[in-house]
Amino acid sequence: MNPQPRSRKVFAYVTRITGPKTELLVFRSLDEPGFEVPKGAVEDGESLDKAVVRELLEEAGITGARVIRELGASDWKDERQHFFLVEAPSGLPCTFEHVVTGNGIDTGFRYRFRWLPVDRRLRDQLVQGCDRFVDGLLATRGTA
Repeated sequence: MNPQPRSRKVFAYVTRITGPKTELLVFRSLDEPGFEVPKGAVEDGESLDKAVVRELLEEAGITGARVIRELGASDWKDERQHFFLVEAPSGLPCTFEHVVTGNGIDTGFRYRFRWLPVDRRLRDQLVQGCDRFVDGLLATRGTA
């Protein structure tokens, strides 16, 4: 019997539609080759939706994003990970940098964000863990 996960984390698949294609917001991983998506720990008493919104503000400086729905959840070690489809607010540039705020282990890090096309190659471009619900993104392409 597996023990109950002791912590929770949210992952934000922030998407936008540009012409005929859907794109995903990512930043280059500091730990391994590939890209990551905004993510972070859920604070005590915080709802998952609120955690997604807070993490987007802290890690990317984004306000006005709309949480569409949870794509799924999985367990990793002692952590329950929740993956959300999020609609980007209008006006985000093609690339931008943000210094992480908040009190997490990445506070003060500078992330450089860009957009990747949501297509079959995406799974290979994301670091392990961030790619867990790419199939859900592919299924919703053009509907975010």
